[in-house]
Formats: sequence, structure tokens, C-alpha cells
Amino acid sequence: MPATITNPENLNPLEVIQVMDYMDQRYPNVRYSVTRGNGSVWVYWGSMNFYFLFKDGRISDVIVD
Repeated sequence: MPATITNPENLNPLEVIQVMDYMDQRYPNVRYSVTRGNGSVWVYWGSMNFYFLFKDGRISDVIVD
């Protein structure tokens, strides 16, 4: 599903690609938004919030809130 990217100028394109791949694999039918938040890439839809943390250019952790 397509994502809505808010303030793309604040996001690292390589991180966004990894996040979108993650989401497409695990939640293929969800329409979500992506933005920068608290030093992470923040994905949200409905009441779900995912915070993707990166280390050395790769996803190191995903916090679900």
C-alpha cells in the first residue's frame, strides 16, 4: 500500500526505503504515514505508532506504541 510521507526533506531516503520494505512485508494492506520523530522514523496509522531506530544505516530496533 502506498505510504504518505510527511516532510520528506527531514528524512533519509535510504531509511525510508528500509521502513517501507519492512511495512510492505508485514502489513501489506495498511495505509500509513511516515515522518521524522524523536530521532527515529515514525510510522503511524490509526492508533498504531512504530518508531524505527537506525544504527550503521540499518534498522536496529522497532518500538511499537
